Amino acid sequence: MKRVLRKAEMLLLTASLKADRALGMGGRSRPPAPIAVRVAGRPLRSAAVLAVPLAALGGMAFGAFTDGTRFLQAVLSGAGMTLFFALLLRLERLTQLHYERVGYGPAARLPAQRPRTGGLGRALAFLGMSWGGLSVVFWSMERAKGTPVGWLFSGVFMGLVLLGSTAVHYWVGRKRRRTRPPTG
Repeated sequence: MKRVLRKAEMLLLTASLKADRALGMGGRSRPPAPIAVRVAGRPLRSAAVLAVPLAALGGMAFGAFTDGTRFLQAVLSGAGMTLFFALLLRLERLTQLHYERVGYGPAARLPAQRPRTGGLGRALAFLGMSWGGLSVVFWSMERAKGTPVGWLFSGVFMGLVLLGSTAVHYWVGRKRRRTRPPTG
């Protein structure tokens, strides 16, 4: 059984390194920070520290502390997140060990890129995805509380929330640009 798990780890590491090369990341130029080594060195403990508060917050949002079934769902989601994060941290530790064994490559210079402007399409895509996600979360939380809220109400309400937050963000940005001294 241990050999099968070790083989699966190596296949996962090989796939991760191939994806690294295919995406142009090419390797690491310097050793990881000490905290990254410490966290990846204890994957199960670190994953539990990350996943348990997330599961508790999710449980509180959906009323898990008053209903036994929802409590079991929160516990199982916490266990699933713990295993998922532990797998990712184990993969990170294997990658760190690989680069320690092979050596860190010289730092590659990143090509100079001009700053990209946001553009209308990018802004609309961001707002659309935020609106959809927030609408589903709002609808789910209201359903969990027992308040029947329709999709139309949750969509309109979250649209107004996003419109308000975007207007405030725009207003603060304009005010900041006006008060900034000219450079040059």
